Amino acid sequence: MTNILSSHGLVNAVIKALGGEAVNFLGSPRLFAPLLYITENWKSAGWTMIIYLAAIAGIDTEQYESAQIDGATRLQTMRHITLPGIKDTIIVLLILAIGNIMVQGFDQVFNLSNAATAKVAEILDMYIYRITFRAAADFSFSTAVSLFRSIINFVLLLSADRITKWLGSDGLFN
Repeated sequence: MTNILSSHGLVNAVIKALGGEAVNFLGSPRLFAPLLYITENWKSAGWTMIIYLAAIAGIDTEQYESAQIDGATRLQTMRHITLPGIKDTIIVLLILAIGNIMVQGFDQVFNLSNAATAKVAEILDMYIYRITFRAAADFSFSTAVSLFRSIINFVLLLSADRITKWLGSDGLFN
């Protein structure tokens, strides 16, 4: 992303070639959050798609053939065969995503943040990193903050599991 969006990167080269003015993507606090969302989706789309395609491949093809013979449309097939067939996979990935809420994005924020975006790039993990490894290291306080974050994360994970059980799925823990 730094090579593509830097002031001399590919995107700015295209903008300049079209007669526009270069945009400071990596130094703009206004563009920092959208940039994080785009890079996160780009980063996770591949493995997520592989998991969903594997789940879809595990659905019996005879169900699709029967639906086609019965005259089901593509949308009806998706709603009544594909989605119920991958429901457990969707639930597991949802629980894992909720379990990662408190630790999500440190690598991206750490690599994409700079002095210009420091105020909008402050997330809990960056705060923990800052009090642990920058300035005067305060290991006991950073450990306490990390433990607090882990407890919140654990509560979110258990809540997501209970909600999926309440909705009629097995969840992660029986």
